[in-house]
Amino acid sequence: MSITVNNQFTGIDFRYIKDTGLNGSTARNNAAGTSGKLYAIYVDNTAGSSSSGYLKLYDTVAAVTNGTTIPDFEFRVVTNTRQVFMFPEGLTFANGLGYSASQGAGTTKGSNLGAAYADLLFVFK
Repeated sequence: MSITVNNQFTGIDFRYIKDTGLNGSTARNNAAGTSGKLYAIYVDNTAGSSSSGYLKLYDTVAAVTNGTTIPDFEFRVVTNTRQVFMFPEGLTFANGLGYSASQGAGTTKGSNLGAAYADLLFVFK
């Protein structure tokens, strides 16, 4: 697993978060390290399990518990696909950005994903 966080590109003024090992076993807490807006998510689930999963986003700096903490946003990630979620106006995270993934929707944890997302990339400002 590799996580790259908060790389600043001054010419275009954005940061990205890249995660290559999210499978639901561990939530990511306050990944951006600050408040801001999320403009895009790229998910490579081509190595995914036979079941679709859910990417859950949390507006908090507190620790996130998959299956207990209520997500602020949730996206269905289909197995064996690459998906891009775009937010032209940005999704505001007033506190911080936490995220997790599992086969269960909402606060239902369900099982961990059969295989980690090969690439998960957030574009954040």
